[in-house]
Amino acid sequence: MSYTNYVQKTAVFIGVATAINGLTCAAQAQFCANPSHTAATKARLDQLANSQGIPINQVGRAFQNFALATIRPGTTIPENFRLFPSPARAAATGGAIRNVEPDGVLPLVFVNFPAGPTETYPDSVFYEAKALQGGLLPPNYQDYQILGFIDALSNSPAKTAGKIPAIIFLTSADIKQISNATIAEATVRGVAVWHAIGCEIPGSFNQLQLGEASLKNSEVYLIQLTLPEAVGPGIPGRLFIN
Repeated sequence: MSYTNYVQKTAVFIGVATAINGLTCAAQAQFCANPSHTAATKARLDQLANSQGIPINQVGRAFQNFALATIRPGTTIPENFRLFPSPARAAATGGAIRNVEPDGVLPLVFVNFPAGPTETYPDSVFYEAKALQGGLLPPNYQDYQILGFIDALSNSPAKTAGKIPAIIFLTSADIKQISNATIAEATVRGVAVWHAIGCEIPGSFNQLQLGEASLKNSEVYLIQLTLPEAVGPGIPGRLFIN
């Protein structure tokens, strides 16, 4: 490698690393979209749902609907009903469960900078909403569902093409962080992990807003000198049942 190429590649690495570090730190420093917002726990979501006439057993569904409808301003994420195979989940459950069904699925759109073509890889970004009272979402959560998500993404079209697929968790505020085991598993498999929580907008009529998602394993992007697109913050919305 020539000295000029070395300097150019080093400059690119430093630029990408700085940008990712800024994105990660900014997201982690402020989970809510606005400092005046209040992090919404599962208990608070239950209260909001009750005030809207939503049954307690439908709070998870109502939060999922809100999250998918608002995390991408201008673009509602359609609810997913497709199953994605996961050999790792099948092995972990003795063959009892062989697939995963994420709440939302979108393609990964990869932009070649500065003026290269845009590449689209289907079924390579999973969205999963969780309204829970606590927990870290480790790989073995709910019969190894989380492991299954990571495993399925590690075989996605984006990963096959050498790009970075992603799992984006949209949760109640009780889930303050994602399990280190989940992050480690995803990092080894080259899958990005993002996490955003819902917050209540004070003075509004039961309105919530998802904050900017925090990137949990920036190294997967650094390895490939890829600058990820920020996820969120979402737009204000309410819990709702279809």
